[in-house]
Amino acid sequence: MGGVTDQPGWTSPTDPVPPGWAPQQPPPQPAWGQPVWGQQPQWAPPPPPKPGVIPLRPLGVGEVLDGAISAIRAQPALMLGLSAVVAVATQLLTVPLTWLLLRDAGDVAFSVEPTTDSSEDFAFAASALSAAGLQVVVTLLATLLLTGILTVAVSRAVLGERLGAGQAWERARPRLPALLGVTVVVLLIELGVLTVSIGAGVALAVAGAPTVATVLAFLVGIPLGIVVAAYLYVAFALAPATIVLERQTVLGSLRRSRELVRGAWWRTFGILLLVNVIAQFLAGILSVPFTLLTLLVTFVTSDGSSANPYEILPLLVTAVGTIVASAITWPFTAVSTALLYVDRRIRREGLDIELARAAGVPLGAGQSGPAAPG
Repeated sequence: MGGVTDQPGWTSPTDPVPPGWAPQQPPPQPAWGQPVWGQQPQWAPPPPPKPGVIPLRPLGVGEVLDGAISAIRAQPALMLGLSAVVAVATQLLTVPLTWLLLRDAGDVAFSVEPTTDSSEDFAFAASALSAAGLQVVVTLLATLLLTGILTVAVSRAVLGERLGAGQAWERARPRLPALLGVTVVVLLIELGVLTVSIGAGVALAVAGAPTVATVLAFLVGIPLGIVVAAYLYVAFALAPATIVLERQTVLGSLRRSRELVRGAWWRTFGILLLVNVIAQFLAGILSVPFTLLTLLVTFVTSDGSSANPYEILPLLVTAVGTIVASAITWPFTAVSTALLYVDRRIRREGLDIELARAAGVPLGAGQSGPAAPG
């Protein structure tokens, strides 16, 4: 965005004062009390209105993060409480399944006596992969539900309004099938990109090609696939918000997200990376006590021949740690992404004018779009 003088309606120090902008206080005096004749007073633009958790102007990186924290603090029962409820529900589903799949296999895998039976190792790997897949599916569905509800809540928090959990759910519920659809489509696209990126190397290896050619195919294909997957992840990151707030279709939300991110991919990537790093750091810090307690419980409940962390008590301790971490990190990432969507629309489309009108607060002439840090 340009500076102040680039925006229509703003004035530079040498421009005449617009009608109605006459100062209410005398112009500032020099330190010795004598005015400098012929010098125009410096006119500063009025601060942007802030009816809710963010100022209605383009946001800096810190303001996106601060807005997310402010939204969580303004409605802790909705943001943290609902996240905790959803996290509890996911653990009630995944803990029994994990216990059933890995209890017996874990006894063998974590036995004090080493095993030479490769079939037992394969059975444990297959069970662990199945348990991880189930956890991913359940967590994905839970976070989709949470993202839809919290995005609706954030859209009102920007205007200084509060929604109850029931109201947010009623508004988000019709959009859940589209949210699921766009998530599945993005996952398939990402998996397709990664599959293609390693496909050439696998094909060469199966065909018995020279080792140099196979290694070169992997060295080129894997990094290229990661780059393309990262680009698409950022380009489509705002699709859930467009589905909930703009009622877009699945494919329409992907196009809309890419349009909003266009010209600001690196900035969007940096903010998303920072948000996820902060979330993972918080999750790690919150999980440390529970990880240590899990190890202690595993040791205490072991029978001397096997220290299986997939027994019911260690799994329950791990589940409590996951619930605590998820209740904090899930709303932080969801709200930050929703605010990033608001920022992109303000920068590209002047959404702050519409938001100010909806909030019933004045937005001075030419006040839309002043440059913000970051």
